[in-house]
Amino acid sequence: MRTTHRALAATAGALLLSGLLPFQSALADDKLPKLWNFCMNGSGGSLFDPAETPVKVPGGEDAGSACWINFTSPDSGKNWTGTDLRLALPAETVAASGYSAQQLAQMLLVRTNFSATEFGEDWTVRRWTVHRDGAMTVRIPACTNNCTGVFLQLSGAPREGGAELKAQLQATGSGYDPTPMPITFDYYGRAGTKPVTFGTPGTFVPVTPNRLLDTRSGVGAPAAKVGSGRSVNLKVAGRAGVPAAGVTAVVLNVTATNPTAGSFVTAHPHGAARPTASNLNFTAGRTVPNQVTVPVGADGTVDLYNHSGTVDLIADISGYYLEGDSGLRFTGVSPKRLMDTRNPWLNPGTPERPFGPVGSGGTITLDVAGKYPGARAVTLNVTATNPTASSFVTAYPHGAARPTASNLNFTAGQTVPNQVTVPVGADGKVEFYNHSGTVGLVADISGYYSDTGAKFVPTGPTRVLDTREAPGKPLGEHKELDIQPNSWKHGIPPFGVTGVTMNVTATNGTAGSHLSAAPSSGCDRYQGMWPEYSNLNFTAGQTIANAVTGQVPELNYCGGHVWADAVTIYNHEGSVDVVADVSGYFLQD
Repeated sequence: MRTTHRALAATAGALLLSGLLPFQSALADDKLPKLWNFCMNGSGGSLFDPAETPVKVPGGEDAGSACWINFTSPDSGKNWTGTDLRLALPAETVAASGYSAQQLAQMLLVRTNFSATEFGEDWTVRRWTVHRDGAMTVRIPACTNNCTGVFLQLSGAPREGGAELKAQLQATGSGYDPTPMPITFDYYGRAGTKPVTFGTPGTFVPVTPNRLLDTRSGVGAPAAKVGSGRSVNLKVAGRAGVPAAGVTAVVLNVTATNPTAGSFVTAHPHGAARPTASNLNFTAGRTVPNQVTVPVGADGTVDLYNHSGTVDLIADISGYYLEGDSGLRFTGVSPKRLMDTRNPWLNPGTPERPFGPVGSGGTITLDVAGKYPGARAVTLNVTATNPTASSFVTAYPHGAARPTASNLNFTAGQTVPNQVTVPVGADGKVEFYNHSGTVGLVADISGYYSDTGAKFVPTGPTRVLDTREAPGKPLGEHKELDIQPNSWKHGIPPFGVTGVTMNVTATNGTAGSHLSAAPSSGCDRYQGMWPEYSNLNFTAGQTIANAVTGQVPELNYCGGHVWADAVTIYNHEGSVDVVADVSGYFLQD
């Protein structure tokens, strides 16, 4: 949970009445009022004047420190008039920090809240503007709702050593003294702290699924299985319409087939150390697919590592992230069921394709744009259930030629989910094709790509949850747990993150069940409403993974002095250990 400093206003009012703080708006008739500014270090610390005492910004702590900027009028202080504010870091103090302005703008985060909003639910991230001379400024527009002032919160990325940042706060609107007010930020870290390495933000370019790798036939690599403890290097940049340069990450559907032993596959950028996380888990003879979002190495390639035995690997590209703004941006949504061939309300059927499962060689069409106008690609969790034969399902834009790629592979009687990111056809629809037998298909949306939304920052696999270590016990039946992926402890900024891509693994399950992931307030709540959607289906004793793209909600008020946001993981039956590895995050700019 996060803490913040909503008690500042009440505490300051008491101190004002007791005479411990100056009331700076009591001025002569010919003078404009000044801003009244006081700050607090940590949670529950004493109030102080930031012109006299540095504001401590501890590197790596999410909540950081906070200040209250009071708006007062010259009469009695009972009327309040908002004003534009500007927080500035001069070029010389930026240079003295040891970082460039571009780096510091990513490391020192600012968000504000106008006090007129009850419970502080309008926290807004403010972006630094970097000027040619190396100076940095943040503009805070005047509120228009009779605000009493602005809460200002700062959070700093982990760093080593310390830097004294000499800032200035200035009223730039009419009605206030424009003289800058000095503030000193003591931005410090601890010895041994590992600084955050920020990835390059990118926008998404969807493609009709295209096969880049098939070790069975020699596509993209020699026709040979991947051996135990070995990797296959996959060229991404410059193939299948992907640019030769500027690609930050790629979205692949990776399938393991014909394995000779229980094993796992890890995808990572070529040239980087192989992480401990896994992307696919499988047993001997099992065919398992999973969507993988992985940063691309400096040479435009990624590595796929196999732990044990031998296995054939297949990789189909569905899109890539490109530096800059030429692609699409992501908007996360609370998971919602859009299609279920078992449900007449979500699959009414047509004369051409009556209600019921999808037959051999048959297709079903899902209208996306009708519910999400402007969507040009969509991220869905697609589940195949009750199949009568071994088969595969392919998702592709409606109206386009069906590709040779597959998204789900399954055997008779098996329930298999997989995350699918697929372009939307010109008519706003997506097509699903079933190869053999009949199968029920379920599709739950978690987000879509359009001209507006957030950029993607790849991180490479970063573990944010392992119930075997913390809390040290499995997730029980009808139980939930919250994870906060957007935290400096995971190398992810706590402010401005709207969603994450994760690989979620279920292991040591005691019963057949499913996991569901959803955005949550992170506050205590009644747990009686169980979600209808699922992200991961498993049987007792099975270890299986699936990609999850989760929305991170806006800051929520939990009561007292606690604000929080989280992604909630829910288990339906039995107990199960859950592991989650973040591969990147979506950042609103």
